[in-house]
Amino acid sequence: MHLFQKYSLARRVYILFALTIALSLATSLLFYRIAYRSMQQEKARNVENICLNLMQNTEDIAASVMLMSETISTTPYTRSILTETNPARKVSPQQFLNRLITRLIKSNSHIHNILLLDSQESIYSFSSFDYSLADKLNKEYRILSPGAYPDGFTGALRLPDEDTAYYAYIQTIYDDNDASAAKKAIGTCVILCYCSPLSTLCSNSATSQESLFAILDGEDQILACNQELADAYRTLAGPAPEDSLLLSHQPAFPANWRLVCAVPYRELYSELGLISHLAALLILIPFLAFLLLARQISASVISPLTKIVGFLKEGSYYILHHSLEAKGSAEIATLTANINRMLAEINDLSHTVLQNQAHMYETELAKNQAQLLALQTQINPHFLYNTLSAVQGMAYQNKTAEICTAVTALSYMMRYNINGDSMASVQSEFLCIEKYLQIIDLRFSGCFRFRLHMEDGTGDCQMPRFLLQPLVENAITHGLEPRQPMHGTLTLTASLLQGSILHFECRDDGVGIPPEKLEHLQQEIDDALIASGPRPEKHTGIGLPNIHMRIRLIYGAPYGLQISSGPEGTCVCAEFPISPGAGERI
Repeated sequence: MHLFQKYSLARRVYILFALTIALSLATSLLFYRIAYRSMQQEKARNVENICLNLMQNTEDIAASVMLMSETISTTPYTRSILTETNPARKVSPQQFLNRLITRLIKSNSHIHNILLLDSQESIYSFSSFDYSLADKLNKEYRILSPGAYPDGFTGALRLPDEDTAYYAYIQTIYDDNDASAAKKAIGTCVILCYCSPLSTLCSNSATSQESLFAILDGEDQILACNQELADAYRTLAGPAPEDSLLLSHQPAFPANWRLVCAVPYRELYSELGLISHLAALLILIPFLAFLLLARQISASVISPLTKIVGFLKEGSYYILHHSLEAKGSAEIATLTANINRMLAEINDLSHTVLQNQAHMYETELAKNQAQLLALQTQINPHFLYNTLSAVQGMAYQNKTAEICTAVTALSYMMRYNINGDSMASVQSEFLCIEKYLQIIDLRFSGCFRFRLHMEDGTGDCQMPRFLLQPLVENAITHGLEPRQPMHGTLTLTASLLQGSILHFECRDDGVGIPPEKLEHLQQEIDDALIASGPRPEKHTGIGLPNIHMRIRLIYGAPYGLQISSGPEGTCVCAEFPISPGAGERI
């Protein structure tokens, strides 16, 4: 679409015309393709059903041959003939097998002959069947040689100068009286079969004379088909480009055969003539309609707008300092007048907007500076008042050495607080906390234990100055001091999260904060930035909303304070990045 916008209106109309024709063509082709696919799927299903039916019939024939071979191979008369050495004793079993095989062959028209081979390669034939065929096939393919073929169906067997094909089923007969794991082979059952019943099945399944239905053996030789053998092989070798075929392959079990169905597409799609005419109409009618519409648009709209487009291409400076002159219809005149009026208004408003933006930026910058200054100065009087109260209490008790220690610590803290730089290292902030805790330790006569810990890599990180002292002060004032008897432990730790987030945790084991008061305090912290400036603190203390507001002003959301409390004490956590990007700009 972005590339389309750079063209002229006239070219867009022509492009739209071409796209519409292409869309109509695509719609027609899609319609034709859907119909084509529907008919193809329907015809393919029909061919598939025919192939499945042919496959079922073929499998039935193969199964009947296998069943006949199994029946003959398992009868005790067969074992008697193959294992008996006395010829006289073979007469009775051979007569019984002759009657049995005669009945079996009469019930299966596709069987030519059944032969038995013993381990000495002697051949037994039954019912006076034509042995000459077996002899010819043996000379050509050695089907009567033990071990020449594995058990199962052979491939197509053809004699020279004969079009008729045969196949054989071979099954090794073992001695059932042999109890060893590897039973001894005592003979072979060979069943010779005609391929003509299979050819009849293929002919009955063919949908037309040009369609091919063939049964192939394991070596892709044709056992049976509905066409001349040479024509069938040419079809299977590859269809001609102008006469493509719908091919379907189905395996036939238990024989290692394959059924191939090849139907010319022109037979499947002979009904697509009407659909082709409908598709042509779907292309021609929109083409003529849009051609007339494109000519009308080009004559009535494109020419008057050409001058307007040329004017708008001159560039913003030229447009803002010149007026558009274009003559045409009433609509074009109205458009020209409105463009000139809007350009004049834009020219006037651009100067006003730039001035307002500069003023708003200066105002916002001054507001942020004033808020940060007010927040930092809000801490100093409160802390100074608490510290001087502690020094006054020690003066009443005449503890001169402790007063010197307290004043020294206070002097260091005041110099640290008014140093002027808004940022300090974590190590400097912890040293300031140590000075403050010296004063607290003197004031409360060592009632409390203090633990300060910095993980490796946090000491040189930068942070807002005098940010942790209110956390420690609130923990002592509201957590440890009200505890009776008055003792407890305060722990302050600094660590790095994910390598770039400073995490401070101030934990005490004091009295904790009641749930309703904790909820109120959390609400005050969440609403700290809603007011236009710092708010006076109430019973919750000066530090927590102040610190949360400072962190949010410097680093932005989601950084700030998190408070959790219970019977075991209170924990206040502060998090912000190592580099205070926004804070340095403020």
